[in-house]
Amino acid sequence: MNLQNFLFYSILIFFGNFNGYSQTIFNKTQSIALPQPGGNAPYNIASGLIDDDAFPDLVVSTTIGGTVYWLKNDGAGNFNIQSTPIGLLSNAGGVAIADINGNGFNDVVSTSSGDGTLVWFANDGLGNFGAAQIISATINGPGQVYVRTIDNNTTLDVAVAAYNGNEVIWFANDGSGNFGTKNIINNTIINPGAFAMKDIDFDGDIDSVIGNAIAYGVPNDCRIEVFYNDGDGNFTADTNVVSLNTKDYIFSIMAEDVDNDSSLDILVTDITGDASWFKRTEISPGTATYAETVISTSISNPACLDLRDLDNDNLNDFILTSAASGAGNDIVWFKSDGVGGFGPEQIIDATQSQAYTITFADFENDGDLDISTIAYNDDAVNMFNNQNIVLSVSDIKQANITMFPNPTQDKLYFTGMTETSKITVFNSLGNIITSQHVQLHDALDVSELTTGIYYLKINNANTVFKFIKK
Repeated sequence: MNLQNFLFYSILIFFGNFNGYSQTIFNKTQSIALPQPGGNAPYNIASGLIDDDAFPDLVVSTTIGGTVYWLKNDGAGNFNIQSTPIGLLSNAGGVAIADINGNGFNDVVSTSSGDGTLVWFANDGLGNFGAAQIISATINGPGQVYVRTIDNNTTLDVAVAAYNGNEVIWFANDGSGNFGTKNIINNTIINPGAFAMKDIDFDGDIDSVIGNAIAYGVPNDCRIEVFYNDGDGNFTADTNVVSLNTKDYIFSIMAEDVDNDSSLDILVTDITGDASWFKRTEISPGTATYAETVISTSISNPACLDLRDLDNDNLNDFILTSAASGAGNDIVWFKSDGVGGFGPEQIIDATQSQAYTITFADFENDGDLDISTIAYNDDAVNMFNNQNIVLSVSDIKQANITMFPNPTQDKLYFTGMTETSKITVFNSLGNIITSQHVQLHDALDVSELTTGIYYLKINNANTVFKFIKK
């Protein structure tokens, strides 16, 4: 075990609430009914910081309801729908959270497939959003959206799939939220639905992998392909396709290193049948081979997939949701062995109807990844608390020592300390951020830390605290 892992596990064991990965379970803690009629048929969900605290919030788009909402996290993983929606759109689709205008606050990007627009909403940093600002109003069937730096400058650009337009395109941002005309990533794949944006060949720019959402064999061109970026936003197809006429209605695509061989593989779901990953082996620049491994699942209509470390063993596990509307499992996960193999299916939830999309964050600020999904048929947002680590300030604070203020911007003060103490600060991954000897009645300086959740250990008192740096 390396030093980082040793420190992390030592902290968790000290807390007294760490369960090994074999004990990882999820509790459904909330099922939040979306207001009607705007909350009708939620389809996409994303997580990120929306207001001025350090807790990840949620953004949800609805198709029939045509509304983009945000849900505020109270810091303990409890969410409340904000009474004022982010915006109203015609059939709201893809959503993304990012700082579009460079002012330090996360904005929201969404698509409006009913009127062919791609828009963004400016955030004032407190969760108040301005009117929709149009990136483009001439997209034929906009759907999934990504915010990435595509042309190798420092600004965040926006990419979107145009299902009816038979193209995946991107728009350059000047850094202030002003966008240029469309640039084409690909226009040869019919009805593109799912796509991913990642540096697939590790050359420093963002590439793309695209699949189409059409029935098998109609028009006999079911493709998944990788497209390489030249650094300026010009894309060229890999010499070899990932898959041709073997997948039916691709719903979700990712590019991740499944087997820890320092090469990004391609993960896909076929909504009519299976989930799988394609091992990518680069032969030369612009040319790779792809070998498929199917992941056996009880879910008959696989929807969204992801690769995340659910049990804190530093290996990314496979998570899958269901598009089915009837009885059956809705979220399952498979433990990774680190070399491309996965353990038996483990059920997270079987209480939803059409859990199309999913997002992950440490919503409870206790050191493990929690889950939120939308339930399309139920018009609801659901929360699942990861029980791998269970922490609270009361759990880890000794009665004789108190710490204040919390949250803090620059200094932490202590009462109950009887001597000079060495205080060590860790982030949520167990990395040591700083270690200081603090004299009796002095303060710990945390002004240089970035905003987030931290843990500190007072060595002499054998005491651990959790605090928030604002």
